[in-house]
Amino acid sequence: MDNVIKCLRSISDKELCYSEEGIRLINLAQEMIARERQVVLQEKNILIAGCYIDMVDDDTINAFATKYDNEYYIFVNRGIVDAHRSYLESLNWSFINNEEEKKEYIQSLLEYGFYFIVFHEYAHILCGHIDGELDSPDDLKAQECEADIFSFDYLLKYVQYTKELDEYTKEFEKLFLAVYLLMEQSQKKEYREWYNDKIIQNYYDEDRKNKRNHPLNAQRILYLYEMLNVVIVTDKVYLLPVKQKIIEKLIKIKGLNKDNITSLGNNYKTVEDSVKELKQTLDSIREKIPRMGNQINNN
Repeated sequence: MDNVIKCLRSISDKELCYSEEGIRLINLAQEMIARERQVVLQEKNILIAGCYIDMVDDDTINAFATKYDNEYYIFVNRGIVDAHRSYLESLNWSFINNEEEKKEYIQSLLEYGFYFIVFHEYAHILCGHIDGELDSPDDLKAQECEADIFSFDYLLKYVQYTKELDEYTKEFEKLFLAVYLLMEQSQKKEYREWYNDKIIQNYYDEDRKNKRNHPLNAQRILYLYEMLNVVIVTDKVYLLPVKQKIIEKLIKIKGLNKDNITSLGNNYKTVEDSVKELKQTLDSIREKIPRMGNQINNN
C-alpha cells in the first residue's frame, strides 16, 4: 500500500477512495487480469505484466495507468462507479417493465463500463505505451485508439467465453451501450468535445487535431461500433443483430426521433474518413514500440 500511495503522490494530489462496490469491481477486474496472465503463461510460456488497481477520490469519468518503481498501477476515478450510476439511473428505461430487471440492467452497464475502462488502461501497459513514452499528438491518439480496440475486443471475447450463445446479442448490446453512455457522460465535461456548429473543423482542422491527445468520442464510438459485426458459426453462419438492437435501445433511452437519428447519422458520416485515418496510424506505433503483443504473436 505504501508504494501505491507514493505512486499516486508522484503524479496527483488526489486521495485514494474505497467503497464496497468499488472494491468488489476492482477485485473482479484483478481476477480477470490474473486469469489472462495465467492463460498466456500456459499457452505461450510468456509472463505478461500484472498491475495494481486502485480507486481515486474524483467524481469525473476518467482513469490512468502509470509505472512507479518498476511496478504498474491503474487508478480509476470513483465517478466511474458513483456519479455514473446516478447518470444511468436518470435515463429512460421504460422498455424494461420490471423494476428489479431495470436495476440488473443498469448494474450490467455499470460493470461493463468499469471493465472497459480498466482494460483500456491495462492495454496501455500490455501494448508498451507506458514504457514507450511517445509524445506526439498523432502517436498519443493512436495509442488511445489501440487501447480502446484492445479493451473492447477482450470484452467481446469475455462475453463469448462466459455467456451462452442465446445471450450474446443482449450482452453485446449492453457492452456497447455501457461504453457509449460512459463516453457521453465524460464528453459533457471535456472541452475538446464541444462541437457546436464546427464539427467538420473539429475533426479535420490540423491545429485542433494537434491540440488533442485523445480521439474525439464520436470517433471512438464509431470504430467500436464497427467491431459489432459478430458472426456466429454453428450448423449455419449468421450475423448477430446487435447493431439493430442498439439503435432501437438508444432511440428509447435518449427519446430520439427520426430527425435526431438523421442528424446523428450525418455527423458520424462526417467523421468516417477521420476514423480511417486514425486507424491507419496504429501500424506506425506498433513499429515504434516493442510490446508484449508482438512477442505473443511471434511465438
